[in-house]
Amino acid sequence: MAQEYPENYPRLSPYLYYRDTAAALEWLAHAFGFRERFRSVDDDGTLRHAELEFGDAVIMLGSPPDYRNPKELGQVTVGLYVHVDDVDAHFEQAKAAGAEIDGPPEDKPYGDRLYGVFDPEGHQWWFAQSLGK
Repeated sequence: MAQEYPENYPRLSPYLYYRDTAAALEWLAHAFGFRERFRSVDDDGTLRHAELEFGDAVIMLGSPPDYRNPKELGQVTVGLYVHVDDVDAHFEQAKAAGAEIDGPPEDKPYGDRLYGVFDPEGHQWWFAQSLGK
């Protein structure tokens, strides 16, 4: 029998790897306004898995053994595109949290205003607001 999911259950949830899941969880919540949804801690107190919410989206975080993050690799390995209500206010929040800015908010010909940013371990994010074009 197929499992039925609740109506608001996310159909796609990116799973990002971090060397320090606990630090990533705190930073992403502070800098980007994500809300903690779940955390799983090992017997030794190490945070191994966590989930963050942003609207109807869920982002999962984990720390696999022997992991090397994008900053250590010296290259971008993933890009995440997130829609926000006020991209300029979001930019100011991320900048105040010390995010590495990849470009300030700007209007794009395809109808979004967006900015780029890297988190402390080198994952690339874009935050965008629709201009209604």
